[in-house]
Amino acid sequence: MDKNKSRKEFGIIFWTHLGLIVASYLSFLYVDWRVILLGVVVLQIYYALRGGCGLTFAEFGDDRDTTFAWYYLRKVFPRLDQKITKIFIRYVLPITLVLVAYYLQEIRMWEPIVEIGEGIFNF
Repeated sequence: MDKNKSRKEFGIIFWTHLGLIVASYLSFLYVDWRVILLGVVVLQIYYALRGGCGLTFAEFGDDRDTTFAWYYLRKVFPRLDQKITKIFIRYVLPITLVLVAYYLQEIRMWEPIVEIGEGIFNF
């Protein structure tokens, strides 16, 4: 792989995207599950209207089948199915995230830092 492609692949868009993904996957620890649910719904609407993720388009072009996760995971797992990965990332993980957040916060009484209370959000 040449140095120019390597720099493009792991540039500012990559690190921004990765940071947002990590923050969202850990959100069940610090954000009220209802806010997470709202975020998941808004993100799905955005995907439907936009046809995918804007950061992915910025990094890879307007290919609606390529996802950030699939592109980088296939470097480790070359036989990774693109369609299954997209379904898992777009639907299974967000639903799981909401369910885990609900379980921890409502059943196990975990108190997130950002929660819905008397006002819109309590910090």
